[in-house]
Amino acid sequence: MNRAEIIQLRLFNQGLSEPFFDKPDEVIAHFGAMQAQDYSMALWAVGLRMKNANRTFVGSQIDSGSIIRTHILRPTWHLVHQKDIQWMMELSAPNVKKATQYIDKKEGLTDDFFLKAWKIIEQQFKEADNLSKEDMMFCLLKNHIVVSNLLATQIIIRAELEMFLCNGYKKGTYTLFEKRVPPSNKISKTEAIIKLTQIYFQSRGPATIKDFIWWSGLSTTDAKIGMAELSKKLNSFIHNELKYYYFEPKNSIAERSVFALLPCYDEYTVSYSESRCIVLPNNADSSETGNGIFKPILLSENEIIGTWRKSKKSPFVEIQTFSENIEIPAKNIKESIESFNISK
Repeated sequence: MNRAEIIQLRLFNQGLSEPFFDKPDEVIAHFGAMQAQDYSMALWAVGLRMKNANRTFVGSQIDSGSIIRTHILRPTWHLVHQKDIQWMMELSAPNVKKATQYIDKKEGLTDDFFLKAWKIIEQQFKEADNLSKEDMMFCLLKNHIVVSNLLATQIIIRAELEMFLCNGYKKGTYTLFEKRVPPSNKISKTEAIIKLTQIYFQSRGPATIKDFIWWSGLSTTDAKIGMAELSKKLNSFIHNELKYYYFEPKNSIAERSVFALLPCYDEYTVSYSESRCIVLPNNADSSETGNGIFKPILLSENEIIGTWRKSKKSPFVEIQTFSENIEIPAKNIKESIESFNISK
């Protein structure tokens, strides 16, 4: 495959060239997990992959618990389907704990301290279905435990990793995990690795092993187990000295020219490490693109040509292209945000 073909297949697998999902939770199930520390941008990322995007619909499935927003895979927020949260958390929690142990140690979050704090917080949930971080901090204070904002965050993350807590019924709140997620059958670690590997390459291929390791947070040893188990199904090729893997699409892919306002932290860029640069423009440095992650980016004719940001005036976005010679029809922008109120 050449560069254009890699991009075309990624756009298809990512649901950007041909949105084929009716519901938000179908998008999440396809991706396994979607990065979501910027809540508003995460809603937009899901909406881009739907046939008929609707901001309220996406948000309602998070509020209802069909989609869980939690810390998983890497120590950052992700959206995960309710049916996948348990096996995925059991697989990734040990790795996320390792990634957070420096801050835990710095803040004094030991296992004993966490269990003591959690018993107090758990009692508070007998009086309320949802608690904010501030509610939990006040609850601890009433029991003579003073915690900083950062320590409170670490306590909450640990509770998420232990599957004690998850997002509540509205943004900024938490509830007991067991109240939102019904029990599911356990699977072995090897089965979970294989499942995660398959999800990744089906939704994000072509990609490299290092890309997968970065996204999943798995060790190299574990990632290679998944690759080995799927070796007979995965196709591979070499491009610019990197080995890419992908699943053969079930149907032929029509060549499409994609125009899209991609949010920051979109899976189109954040899902990759060593091969992310293949979609980034050669004429723009990382400060302009935010390394393709930290800034919302403009995709036109399958190429990243600029960045955008929210505006208070219609059409609610401001465009900044990397070249003065590029013109973007207002119609394209309007169509991109017509059914999804991006100004919120």
